[in-house]
Amino acid sequence: MASPVKLKVLDGVARIVIDAPPVNAQSLAVRRGLWEAVRMAEADPKVRALAILGAGRNFSAGAEISEFEGAGQEPWFGTVFNRIEACAKPVVAGIAGAALGGGLELALACHFRLAAPDAKLGLPEVKLGLVPGAGGTQRTPRLIGAEAALRMMLTGEPMGARAAEKLGLVDGVVEGDLAETTLALARELGQAGEGPTRRSRDARAGLEDPRGFEAAIAAARAALAADPARARLEAPHRVIDCIEGALLLPFETGLAYELDAFEELRAGRQSAALRHVFFAERAAARPARLGGEKPGVVARIGVVGGGKAGAELAAAAAARGVGVRLMEQDTAHVQAAKVRIEALLAAEVAAGRMKAEAVASALERVTGTEEDDGLAGCDLVIETLPDESGLKGDLLARLSELLGAGPVLATCARSPELDLLAAPLAHPDRFIALRFSEAAHQAGLVEVGALEGASGEAVALGFGLARALGLQAVFAEPAVVALVAGAGRAAAEEQVARGEASAEEVNAAWAGFGLAPPMEGAGMADLAAWRAEALVRPACLAMANAAALMLAQGAVETAAALDVAMIAAGTFPREAGGPLHWAEAEGLAKVEAALAERAESHGAALWEPAPQFGELVKNGLGWADL
Repeated sequence: MASPVKLKVLDGVARIVIDAPPVNAQSLAVRRGLWEAVRMAEADPKVRALAILGAGRNFSAGAEISEFEGAGQEPWFGTVFNRIEACAKPVVAGIAGAALGGGLELALACHFRLAAPDAKLGLPEVKLGLVPGAGGTQRTPRLIGAEAALRMMLTGEPMGARAAEKLGLVDGVVEGDLAETTLALARELGQAGEGPTRRSRDARAGLEDPRGFEAAIAAARAALAADPARARLEAPHRVIDCIEGALLLPFETGLAYELDAFEELRAGRQSAALRHVFFAERAAARPARLGGEKPGVVARIGVVGGGKAGAELAAAAAARGVGVRLMEQDTAHVQAAKVRIEALLAAEVAAGRMKAEAVASALERVTGTEEDDGLAGCDLVIETLPDESGLKGDLLARLSELLGAGPVLATCARSPELDLLAAPLAHPDRFIALRFSEAAHQAGLVEVGALEGASGEAVALGFGLARALGLQAVFAEPAVVALVAGAGRAAAEEQVARGEASAEEVNAAWAGFGLAPPMEGAGMADLAAWRAEALVRPACLAMANAAALMLAQGAVETAAALDVAMIAAGTFPREAGGPLHWAEAEGLAKVEAALAERAESHGAALWEPAPQFGELVKNGLGWADL
């Protein structure tokens, strides 16, 4: 098999290109290829300098994350990058597109770095519950100081090429041909015959003010402690520790400290959960129910009904650049809906989630109609009447006949009985359900539901709307999240009713785990960690059991999709991976036994173990095997 790393010698320069589509991830094959290319280039007397580039649009977007699931194979990232930094000949990186995670760590190990204007440089490992593990926490602060390094690694957000140049992370931004300029710089350095004039490990610019460095570390620790949602995460604390190590420890010792932190986190539950979610979110966006269709492009939607739900949906769509045709019974109702929409957008501005100058253009995207033909040209038409109005059935039937084979028709009905709503429709194959986890302009999730006869195109437009609104979509029967989350609340209410805990204790335990406190009107007690963990455990058990039952009933395609839905809706903490991942991490046999014990002592209604637990335990399988 051909190596994904290509080596070609041109005028004394070894041109090393990572060619591993789509994003040049640092797989084992890439690492082996880099190792061998550098070895050959250094041994070749005709080569005076090296240039490392990425094929296509990206330099390298980081590690092959699936490799983190098992024992790492050599050469590991740090081994390769240290070899590059130690090269006796100058090494220049030409960075286009993404240089993220291990991709940026590779660039930092090179002696000089040039970037294209579109380059994005970042160390996003914290989002996976990790620290950079191949020198990122040691080289970065030596180059740019603690404050900028902390901001980069604690947020996980990338910076642009110009910002990187200003900080000193790259040596220049190239407006012209990046590859040619990179080769030219390498050639110039090689012809000088002086070998590498600098290495990131030897950089002192970021360490020149030790007091300022430590002040930035102290400020980061204080900010983390003041944010309960972040403070319960393991990786940010370790990031701060490792960056502090760049000031306090010799370089090699700092690398070893960083790698130990990386390996401890990689083996821990939080990172395993976050990696599970990373893959699960991508899979949930491509459900089997799409039938090979890609999410549809939604440029304009029709919103039928300008009440609370309709105004929220219209505001969400308009704010994201989607055109909205708002249908109401008369001009007065259209104007009243527009007033609601404007108020919602003003509230978003006040909350800092939207810029004031964007409101006018958003409102211009909303037009009203009272005419039956006013929905022509829409990609998707959504009725938003309240379930209790009693008007949904007749309205949907009229809309289905009116729209014909044109726009897809959707309902925001919270009832799971889609078959009853679809029965009188002229075109049930073009009918879907959209359930937002909260008010549409503040939601994180939309559950897309459809009957078996609905077309892939119709479902794809539901997913397309979610993408346009910046929401996570999951193909599921309506109310799956509400039912699973409801089981957790029922467990909490049972604890309080039986005197097993006070409402304040339950609230504190839930908040400490990352869940919204369930007992309205009650405060929060001061709990020891062991007590909090014990009190939130029944809720997790109940939600895992309810989720398993939903999966057995086919209410959602996969366990991973259900986990994603719960997290996106804000009803299970991301760092715990979702209720079904939590159960597998706990041990399915252990969870089944705990459920059976509570079923005997508390009653079967909430606690009788779902049959899948026994089946999976008996066969030594996990949720992914279903």
